[in-house]
Amino acid sequence: MWARNKALLLENGCEMNRLQTLYIGGGTPSLWGARGAQFLQDLLIREGVELAEGCEFTLEVNPGTWTEDSIKAWKDLGVSRFSLGIQSLRADYLKILDRVHSVDDVFETLKYFNSIDAAFSVDFMLGLPWSESKDRQIENELNEILSFKPEHLSLYILTAKGGYPYKEELPEDDFLETEYLKVANLLKQKGFGHYEVSNFAQKGKESLHNLQYWRGGSVAAVGPSGVGFLSKESLRYKWKTSEASPVLENLNKEEVALEKLYLGLRISDGIVLSDHFDSSELKALRPLFSDWAAKELAQYEEEGHHLSLTSRGYLVLDGLINQIFSRI
Repeated sequence: MWARNKALLLENGCEMNRLQTLYIGGGTPSLWGARGAQFLQDLLIREGVELAEGCEFTLEVNPGTWTEDSIKAWKDLGVSRFSLGIQSLRADYLKILDRVHSVDDVFETLKYFNSIDAAFSVDFMLGLPWSESKDRQIENELNEILSFKPEHLSLYILTAKGGYPYKEELPEDDFLETEYLKVANLLKQKGFGHYEVSNFAQKGKESLHNLQYWRGGSVAAVGPSGVGFLSKESLRYKWKTSEASPVLENLNKEEVALEKLYLGLRISDGIVLSDHFDSSELKALRPLFSDWAAKELAQYEEEGHHLSLTSRGYLVLDGLINQIFSRI
């Protein structure tokens, strides 16, 4: 798979330079332990891949799947940031989410990473089944998390796919909106910036790896379901789960433009309107953007030709995109 990825890059006039960011995730890589760290080190040396000075090197870690020796081995390899898959601090919700770790595992993990002064992010889930009837007080859970001083939080809304057993128990949209905005307001009060739809960070602690993707930059990917993108070639590729071969998708001009618009509005950077719309389109869209600003869905600078969404706007991003295309 690594060889095929290298060949794919070369075929498209690209190569793997010194890595500015490296993210090991997509499952539970902390289960690899120290042997996994050694395997990756050998692979990088064999393939001549180097980490740039100050490389943001992130490893996903789930509670109950690590040892102190394994974390030390990963840190020695260069891991500078850990992403902890916690999801909830309530035992009943961990069971509903089919997580194998316990609440005790969660607190042991948080205490350990706090004790070694590690930079870490926490993954949390919103919109869980029975959130209303079980009176989930998510602010209380987050306040406990914040006592361990994470520098970054990712809060995802549970998306139910076909066959999900608790689909009928998911909260109504009104409850979900209230929960999402409660979380956003709490974290902003605690000094976290809402820099992407599902991501919050202390100033300067945003995920550089994910921002590279959201800003439309090139990202290489290796591993089942991994998605890479070569920006100059407008080529996206996704690895199959059943074999070591990728599915290639060459994006046309219109698809690239739509993706840049969508990704630009996902992050607090926002968009420079003149980069996306001509003068006649902007004339048609100005009243719409002013309306969004009045409803606190967006921050709109007409003179500066800049638009970015607020937390409330992130919540209805797809609908806002549809409104744009209904006007032009």
